[in-house]
Amino acid sequence: RRELYDCYAPPGPLGVVIDTTPEGPMVHSLKPTSRLAGLLQRGDLVVGLDDIDTRGMTAATLTRLMAKRSQQAQRKITLLSARAPSEAGECEE
Repeated sequence: RRELYDCYAPPGPLGVVIDTTPEGPMVHSLKPTSRLAGLLQRGDLVVGLDDIDTRGMTAATLTRLMAKRSQQAQRKITLLSARAPSEAGECEE
């Protein structure tokens, strides 16, 4: 069973590569320099950004929205984990 969790991302580029899937935007990979490395996992679904439902968005649309908000003090990213609940956690800074 997958679990929802929130991640609070810092300002600036995040180094996250997003794919479009039938389920919604999904974490494809993280660059080695990603500020969220170790917090997100490949296969996690991005279901929200700052409480905006992103499940129907393409990767390009979500990436543009994240970039528009890149100077905020933080961005709340809501994800549906790709991992088992016992391994899921908060990625708050």
